[in-house]
Amino acid sequence: MTKYFKGLDTLRAIAALIVVFQHVEELKNTFGIPNLYAGNSPILPDGHIAVILFFVLSGFLITYLLIKEREKSGRISLKDFYMRRVLRIWPLYYLIILLSYFIVHTDVSAKTIALCLTIFPNVAYALGEGWTSSPQLWSIGVEEQFYLFWPIILIILPEKKVIQSLILFFIGYSILQHLVGFINVRTWNNESLGLFMNRLFYGTKFNCMALGCMLGYALAKDKSWIRYITKDVILVSAILLSTALWFFRFEMKYFTDELYAVLFSIVIIGVVRNDRINIDTKLSRFLGKISYGIYMYHWIVLILMFRWINYDGNQILFNTAIYLLSFVGTILLAWVSYNTIERYFLNLKKRFETK
Repeated sequence: MTKYFKGLDTLRAIAALIVVFQHVEELKNTFGIPNLYAGNSPILPDGHIAVILFFVLSGFLITYLLIKEREKSGRISLKDFYMRRVLRIWPLYYLIILLSYFIVHTDVSAKTIALCLTIFPNVAYALGEGWTSSPQLWSIGVEEQFYLFWPIILIILPEKKVIQSLILFFIGYSILQHLVGFINVRTWNNESLGLFMNRLFYGTKFNCMALGCMLGYALAKDKSWIRYITKDVILVSAILLSTALWFFRFEMKYFTDELYAVLFSIVIIGVVRNDRINIDTKLSRFLGKISYGIYMYHWIVLILMFRWINYDGNQILFNTAIYLLSFVGTILLAWVSYNTIERYFLNLKKRFETK
């Protein structure tokens, strides 16, 4: 069963393009080229927050579809669900591992290879041995690990307990990182353990995905309180506030990701259910449709562009070339991939959808 929600493609496109934008600036910084990091520019939207948006979006849509599948067929088929995930995510994931290994030529340990091949790239990152040939792969591991258990939990949980359980998980998991850090400092004071846990919790945001799941469940069940979130003033306020905080890199000492997850949740529900506000355009819908490819291919494209385009001191010329070729190249590659490799597996995926 498929479901199209207005606005979601645009949100995916925004998130994917911001990840590309930040990585361009990161690589400029790495190669000693003038960049927004070195200039301490406040207008540099955080690519990590873009991934938080992806997490909330993913939890929202997948949970909604699972609930609608159960309402239509009377059950949630775990086999069908896992096959849909495998056919949508794994082909491109493993292709990027293969391509980046040979194209980027980064030395990786046997441990890193083993963890990434078994869909634990976030653990490799937490160990300080991430897949640097395509570092964005860590987030794919987070999603696959979460969805290994979430459908089972959804089947087991009584319907009256789903929302309460997700809220409790969101709060508990959000606190867990700081609790573990506090215990470590007060007892073992193990620096390596502390660094590992900080890296692990920084990326493995199961709580943000759970928040998206809660909203997807609430929408599927048509909870009455949803209509308050979709009011014009609430939606516009959430869009403006999240955009302002994001683009000016607002962060708190604690719970920054959780704050953005809450704001993004309001935005998602609003753009989906508010009939008077539509953020979609033909371009944004197109980019949203191929956003998975944009996210997955962009690092390889960027590395190639930085190898081929030399910086000679002319910032205007260099930035024009690097941004134009990087974005156009990534989008073109993602579009070709979507209509060839991904299309083949998407057609196979339809066999496991609820009719």
